[in-house]
Amino acid sequence: MIQEDIENVKLGPRQLLFDFEKDKAKEQAVVMSCIKNQIEKYGYVVLDEFVQYVREVHDLLDFTIIQNIFWLAEDLKFHFIIDEKNLEPNKVKQTLIKSIEQSVKIVPNQSVTNSVFQDVKRLYLELSEEKGFDDCDDQYEFSRLLVKKIKGWEGILKTCKSAAQKPFFPYEKEIDDCLHFMKKISVKLDSFSLINAFYDNKEKVLKVSDEVKIISEFYTQHIDFWKSLIQSFEAFNDNLSEFIKDADIVAGFEKLKQILSSSAPYDMIAEAKTLQKKMTQQCRVALSAIIDNMIEETKAYLDAHKAGQGLRNKSLYFLRTTKKRISEAKNIKSMNLCLIDAEEKLDVFWDEIKTSG
Repeated sequence: MIQEDIENVKLGPRQLLFDFEKDKAKEQAVVMSCIKNQIEKYGYVVLDEFVQYVREVHDLLDFTIIQNIFWLAEDLKFHFIIDEKNLEPNKVKQTLIKSIEQSVKIVPNQSVTNSVFQDVKRLYLELSEEKGFDDCDDQYEFSRLLVKKIKGWEGILKTCKSAAQKPFFPYEKEIDDCLHFMKKISVKLDSFSLINAFYDNKEKVLKVSDEVKIISEFYTQHIDFWKSLIQSFEAFNDNLSEFIKDADIVAGFEKLKQILSSSAPYDMIAEAKTLQKKMTQQCRVALSAIIDNMIEETKAYLDAHKAGQGLRNKSLYFLRTTKKRISEAKNIKSMNLCLIDAEEKLDVFWDEIKTSG
């Protein structure tokens, strides 16, 4: 073997790296057949000796042989051992890049006991809920289903992770914990170890499955509501001084803050929806009352100065219009914007009155 061949070995999703044509499928089959034959004879295969053997017998390029060996190992067809330690394909590649003379063994996968295998199959059925699941009796093929399940969970959680890092978005810790566990269990390098890992961690696997489902449903089915809830909270918080005297509104605000601060609020969604609706109406009433006070104060000033009808209509029209807009607003933020707009226009009006007077 030469170091350049090792450096050029590609790992990862093959559909993104290589177009598998029939010839390449045949090459892989040849390499796998040779590995099985050599393992049956000797119990294991030494990588560099095996590459030479396949080259001489089947006239394949060294790189072609090496690449297919690494792909087969990545697919859990067998596993690598260096210095009596199981190593994943990428670690083996890095080790050989540093030292091409390093001895690498290719070792067959062991089989778990039938009782363990059947128990993990029942676990998989519980996790997958696949009605048409083919009762797989091949442990290697079954281990690939387990890997696929883990990769599916990882994909879901990584999609949710970026949103979970934002303020008031939940499940960041749960996502990190699940990903850490899946990384730990998915580094198993052969079907024997992977199936045993599922067997030894059944309760944790079931817990992760439940958490992935909850997190996924939260970020796909309830994310729009959650964004509106955060918006309501922020709008309320920006105008807290307007409501501080209303004990019911303040209590609702504190409860809303508690829900938004929860790391796992899925079970609180129904309560949050009821609370948001209630608080929106409470704020509507409170802000309408503020506009009513502004109207009464304006009327009193106009009456005291014996203002004409034109000035009276001009000064009161936008306040009454604002009250109507508040009654039609769909959320607290929109209501607050109506109030701010009214206050700004009223300030301009008073400035005009003072200037003209």
